[in-house]
Amino acid sequence: MIQTERVPTGVVGLDTLLEGGFPKGRSILITGEPGTGKTIFALQFLHEGIKRGENGVFVTADESPIDVIEQAASLGWDFAPYIQNKQLAILNAAAYFSSFSGAEPKIDVHKTVGDLAGFVNQFGAQRLVLDPASPFVLPRDSAARIQDQTRSLIQQLRASLPTTNLLTSYAVPSIGERAIHGVEEYLVAGAIVLEMIWRDGDFARSLIVEKMRYTDIKPHQLEFDIVKGEGVVLSACGKTTKHG
Repeated sequence: MIQTERVPTGVVGLDTLLEGGFPKGRSILITGEPGTGKTIFALQFLHEGIKRGENGVFVTADESPIDVIEQAASLGWDFAPYIQNKQLAILNAAAYFSSFSGAEPKIDVHKTVGDLAGFVNQFGAQRLVLDPASPFVLPRDSAARIQDQTRSLIQQLRASLPTTNLLTSYAVPSIGERAIHGVEEYLVAGAIVLEMIWRDGDFARSLIVEKMRYTDIKPHQLEFDIVKGEGVVLSACGKTTKHG
């Protein structure tokens, strides 16, 4: 029997549900509205890798590297030594994508991922985060082109990089139905949705594993807190969601 290698997420309890973690070498989507904890989840994923001797690369399109470092520090994670020791690299892609601001912006996904792969392979990274991934798929384009770009991105990451990839994506708020994801989840190996829910007169954060290939798991909705020094911490109790 073929055994799928796993990459621990760093979220205690979640790895147990995922039979050890994310499928190694695949791309996983973390989606949710602002404030649900996507970037924190991504930082925790990289922090766990560094603890295990796995180099990581964080590609940011919305914030500066110093902002990312400060956010990690607010959680009790000092990333500066990791950067100095070349265990972690934070790349600012904002300037790169701003060059595609014409009336019909076009990004060559093959070249973009190729450039990224050159750095990642030289750096010796095993974990990669794109936060967010949407600039790679041109959210201003037509739905059909977004789908093509997304497929190309996922395929190129798989073909060109040895890393396990975590892609974050904004969910567009909607009324009466689940939010629309910025990256089509059927194209990735796994999809986790982070949400704000109303519980006992107050807001709470929840995590739903909507999909994880090569993994025997039922859809679960689990509440979680964000704890300094630990990051995403699942509540003791979760519930299986029902679909259909």
